[in-house]
Amino acid sequence: MDRYQNFTVEDFVWDSFFRQWVLSPTSETDKIWQEWLEKNPESRLKTEQAEGIVRALRLNEPQISDPEITRIVKETMGRIETAEKYPSFEEPATQRKVHHFPWLRAAASIAFLLISAWIIYSLSNKKAAPEIAVNAPIIARQAGLIEKLNASQKPMTVVLEDGSKITLAANGRIRYANKFVAAKREVYLEGEAFFDIAKDPERPFFVYSNGLITKVLGTSFTIKAYGNSNEVTVEVKTGRVSVFPESDPALNQKTSSPELQGVVLRPNQKIIYSREEVRMVKTLVEKPEMVVAKAEIPQFEFEDTPASEVFDTVGKAYGIEILYDEELLKDCPLTATLENQTLHEKLFIICKAVESDYEILDGQIVIHSKGCKN
Repeated sequence: MDRYQNFTVEDFVWDSFFRQWVLSPTSETDKIWQEWLEKNPESRLKTEQAEGIVRALRLNEPQISDPEITRIVKETMGRIETAEKYPSFEEPATQRKVHHFPWLRAAASIAFLLISAWIIYSLSNKKAAPEIAVNAPIIARQAGLIEKLNASQKPMTVVLEDGSKITLAANGRIRYANKFVAAKREVYLEGEAFFDIAKDPERPFFVYSNGLITKVLGTSFTIKAYGNSNEVTVEVKTGRVSVFPESDPALNQKTSSPELQGVVLRPNQKIIYSREEVRMVKTLVEKPEMVVAKAEIPQFEFEDTPASEVFDTVGKAYGIEILYDEELLKDCPLTATLENQTLHEKLFIICKAVESDYEILDGQIVIHSKGCKN
């Protein structure tokens, strides 16, 4: 948090971690910011002004260009600073009296913010949405990278020098080094792509996509990061990946650590990342697939089998943790054949049979039951 000590109001407005706290606070982020403000009271006024601007921009900011918003913020803050810096310049007597009342100056500041919000709202209703700059802070640092664009309507496969394969969907674009020479392998994505990454624990693989970083050691997964969308999704097919936003205060630690840190995803799990609110929701993919080898796929034929054992069998086949109360379900028998159903169809049938229901919570399946009447 030390980097925030010299932030201007504009810096706070564009900082993702600050915006997350303003628009989608959690107990953890609120504690971090409140403690920081107690240690840095001189920054409180700037954060309050930045908060007003962030809230004013919330609904409309994706619809106008960054330079226009930056110009409006600068002009607004310039007027506020001028009013505070020269409170006693020569003016009519009726106006000079205003500056003797601090609350009127504060009201003037708020008025400037409201005017800015109105201007932004007006612009957003007059202009069509421009293309959003993708990964601007990171791409700006790139040099000498190979760029591949899939201009066709068919998937295009790109093979990297380490043996990793990337399948680009239509209009997908990637940037990468011809040869990975550093301690980590890095790729920059715009659009949608399926990644099949060669295992190399000594050199983690990173995908940068619309403000979200995906870190893997060797696995397969899909990323959807379209420039005109506020959401980025990561869906895991095999192995494990970790994801975290570029604005994460512990970014250096998570990228340099040999371990997977952040939100860890396993097979059939996905994350939905909201760029505007810097918020991540962990859930399951729409159509989970079995992850065990063909030879290990169970028959899914049950006869008077305890429901707890049935859930264990299903969970293992799909690589998904199923949470339940063992005491309530151990005496609930199930007789059924579940060969050709999808995961959700299997769960529906099982739950109906043992008088339970289920929900997906944080990428897991939670069984709710009051026990069986039988």
